[in-house]
Amino acid sequence: MIGRRRAACWALAIALTLQHAETLSTTTLTAPKPASTAVQQLGEFNVAQLQEYEGLRGRFDRDKILGFLSRRPWTVAGRLAYVSRVFLDTKNAWESQESLPEDQRTRGAMLNAAMAGLGPVSVKVGQTLSQRPDLVGEEACEALKSLQTKNRPFSNAAALQSVAVEFKLNSTKNVAPNIGGLDASECLFASFSEEPAAAASLGQVYKARTHDNREVAVKVQRPDALRTVAIDYTCFAVVWKLIERWWSFQRTLRGEGPFDNGDIGDVVDTVADGLFDELDYDLEALNADRFRESLDFLGFVDVPTFLPELSTNRVLTTEWIRGAHLDALSVKDGALMTQLAVEACTASLVLTGYVHADPHEGNLMLREDGKVVFLDFGLMSGVDGYIMESFAQGIRACLAEDYESLARAFQDVGFLTTPLQFRENPKQAYELYDTPNGLDQFANELRDAMATTEGGTSRFGALAEVLNGKLSKRWKMFTPPYCLLLIRTFLTLEGIAAQVDPDFNIYEMALPFALRRSLAPSSKEGVETLRRSLLTEDDRIKWDALMSLIGDEQEEVVDDGKPKAEADVGAALTAVVGSSSGAALRKAIRDVDAADLAARLVSRSGRDVRRRAALSVAGAMEKALLPRRRKVSHVEEDSVVSLNAQSAKGLRRASSPASRRLRHRQKRWQRRVVAHLVRSHISRQIRSGRRGLFALAKLSYLGVRIMVGGMLQFLWVALLRGMERIMPGFPRRPAAA
Repeated sequence: MIGRRRAACWALAIALTLQHAETLSTTTLTAPKPASTAVQQLGEFNVAQLQEYEGLRGRFDRDKILGFLSRRPWTVAGRLAYVSRVFLDTKNAWESQESLPEDQRTRGAMLNAAMAGLGPVSVKVGQTLSQRPDLVGEEACEALKSLQTKNRPFSNAAALQSVAVEFKLNSTKNVAPNIGGLDASECLFASFSEEPAAAASLGQVYKARTHDNREVAVKVQRPDALRTVAIDYTCFAVVWKLIERWWSFQRTLRGEGPFDNGDIGDVVDTVADGLFDELDYDLEALNADRFRESLDFLGFVDVPTFLPELSTNRVLTTEWIRGAHLDALSVKDGALMTQLAVEACTASLVLTGYVHADPHEGNLMLREDGKVVFLDFGLMSGVDGYIMESFAQGIRACLAEDYESLARAFQDVGFLTTPLQFRENPKQAYELYDTPNGLDQFANELRDAMATTEGGTSRFGALAEVLNGKLSKRWKMFTPPYCLLLIRTFLTLEGIAAQVDPDFNIYEMALPFALRRSLAPSSKEGVETLRRSLLTEDDRIKWDALMSLIGDEQEEVVDDGKPKAEADVGAALTAVVGSSSGAALRKAIRDVDAADLAARLVSRSGRDVRRRAALSVAGAMEKALLPRRRKVSHVEEDSVVSLNAQSAKGLRRASSPASRRLRHRQKRWQRRVVAHLVRSHISRQIRSGRRGLFALAKLSYLGVRIMVGGMLQFLWVALLRGMERIMPGFPRRPAAA
């Protein structure tokens, strides 16, 4: 039976590889010439066998890879046969132990060994699945978790020889004195660990010390990494080609027309492109610097410092991070690291457009100074401005359960076709659904599906289930290739956060950054959307939209008793209004009808805004005039903690000089911009005559009212401070403006 399966796999691979060779017949398929080298063996790896693949190193080139391997069909066939055998053996072993007690099962270790043994592509899949017990179950997750930091290592001899070759050393003895017994002056490092500190999918890390006494991490690439990635990509490509043709044949027999696979082939290419980037350690060093600079404004994110003098394309040396991974942290510190990592990645998604695409537990550390440190920058993802705006819109819409806006966001980013395509059941062909109410119908079905899916409005994974498992049966959808790495990022983050807080809501944590992006659009469409959302055609404020933006304090608690997600609008405005990206917001503020706004603010409907303003005044006075109260933490080290908007507000984050300078500039420019806008509105109201003078009078009255309310609140707080010494727990009631 196994022999027949193996023969079928070989036949399949050969046929498909030859098909690819035919499609590439117009391309010159010259095999790369192996470079001459005196080294014939790197530990267990044959240099001559690997050297011929070196011509594929560099940027991912689909035609070059498929053309090269189409001349080596037996290599592809053998790999397919091996992968098929391992898959079937592991599947059978897993099922055979289903009835055994948990303490007698060995299938977890078998699964881990099988995934590790299949190479980098398999390990990447396993790392992602290890964070998703909702997809593969707790037992499989636990079995796969060690793939994040404890992959199957290659030999130390191969690693040392690789270092010697890369730096043109005489022998491995010249790596470090403790390795070969030579004098330190003859060696590359002052010391070099004899065993790897961690083994990843494409390389492994050693701890070393430089001659100037710096502790460093030396990542050495697997000698066979390039060959394995190239062959595995070819296997995926040719197998998908067969599946595509088989499905097209079946659809033709049923009279359904050719199979439209959308962009699955592009998705396979996107994954391969990311893996080829990971093989370029020079690119990884550049990626790390760019990622650090992009998130400097947060102040609590860092990356290891790169040492170019001790690095090559296949050996990367960085500073050694003194910190701990999630599994070595207390519950409290684990919650801190998770919250900071989620904030950093969501800020990347909607603000900077440069996202770490591999943030599993092994690539995140909490440093001793309280900063979250990201590791491994081979796999990164870029996001265009209009896509960031659509994601921001989708996050806000999902939290507000505004499924009409969420449906528009799906169409904007390419998940839904334009025009829409629809079918009543999966056996029918898709037909154009270009009707005025088409998107509304999709939104209604989306609302029903989200309501019946566990975690529908709080989990990214649940949303993926709704789109792929429910709605795609009736509505034609694609997964844009650029989204693939983003999906991996947030599925992984969500899995990490769920370990700390099972009720974690990823949309709630992303809301503050989504709001900032919404207020600072960069595309023409985004600018127009912002203006339409705030102002009518005659420049009157859209009051309901404004109240939705800042939140309604009278509805702070939802039905389940949990705090309502609410972004800090003041912080978002401070960050945006004085920044270079805030031009659209400043123009909307400048153009607003001040007389209409004044009438709204002094009316009954403006009570909530006046209340918030008075509390802000009181808070500023309290901070300036009263001594700070020392907060006592009631979180026990082994207790359950919550990751939500409230905990985020109270979180004490690390900062950097760059982030402090940025906040200082933001506040300075905010004051200047606000002063300019106020002068502009006063001048305009004076020129507009009686209506303008009435508006100024209302605004003056409003200012006095807010100041009085703020002072009353401040006096109440001061009184409370004194009364607490006598009557602990004395209640606080904020004064109304």
